[in-house]
Amino acid sequence: MKLTFLGTGTSHGVPVIGCTCSVCRSDDERDKRYRCSAYLEDGDSAFLIDVGPEFRVQALRAGISKVSAVFVTHSHADHLNGLDDLRVFSHTRAVDPSFPQKNNETHGSGLRIYADSNCIRDTKNRFDYIFTPVKEGGGKPKINLVDVAPYGKDNPIREGQLEIIPVPLMHGSLRVTGYLFIKKISGVKKSIAYLTDCSCIPQSSIDLIKSCCGTPDHLVIDALRREPHSTHFNFEQALGCAQVLNPVHTWFIHMTHNMSHVQVERYVSSRLEDYPVLKERVRTGGSVGPAYDTLFIEC
Repeated sequence: MKLTFLGTGTSHGVPVIGCTCSVCRSDDERDKRYRCSAYLEDGDSAFLIDVGPEFRVQALRAGISKVSAVFVTHSHADHLNGLDDLRVFSHTRAVDPSFPQKNNETHGSGLRIYADSNCIRDTKNRFDYIFTPVKEGGGKPKINLVDVAPYGKDNPIREGQLEIIPVPLMHGSLRVTGYLFIKKISGVKKSIAYLTDCSCIPQSSIDLIKSCCGTPDHLVIDALRREPHSTHFNFEQALGCAQVLNPVHTWFIHMTHNMSHVQVERYVSSRLEDYPVLKERVRTGGSVGPAYDTLFIEC
């Protein structure tokens, strides 16, 4: 599995419109943070995690030419409002220009979009034109909204060679969905846990992750800023969760412009004494720190 961070910023993105702080004016490319999204590749399959308002730019920058399915965490604008740009991946011409078919539409029900019931409801309301019959095709995405509710440890989503487990999270009072991606290689499980936009991870979800994969190879986790926030983990809460899950590598995402990439790295390094499990991981070759746009990780 290879996961590329398409965006690691909060809902404003970085730089923030109209802001002249040192981070927004930084020349360090790692301080330029599009809204959160990721691209996961495995063999012939390629998956998108969230599709925010900058998806078109992110896809061009990353050279994305294939999307097999999409996993949406929740319906906030910074995670969903690029949905229309998926239309290029839901019509045959994007893959095979020689394939003859009326209106150039794919066979079947369309590109699979996995989400919870609240997100599906909001998608149908916000993008109602997608679901309105028209005489001519090609001008809107052809998508198949799939509710994640029936899926879990004993009934994982199966896409390509991967098993995907939805992980319930709380984003303030809103229930959202994280995803655990698992691949078995010669009987050994490799895993990436992607947990963005959360202020609470229920104990049942912690237990779910542990029971499905033991310890994740990579934990990608919401870490908004140093100060507390009502609907997001701050750095200390993210470190505390990582201390419990004990991943080999921990990556902060959904970061504001309050601190630069280098400053976050220094902050995390200064706090590891209080997190002995993470300190030991780093000592033995693991890592804890901020992700950045275009970074890729593998397992």
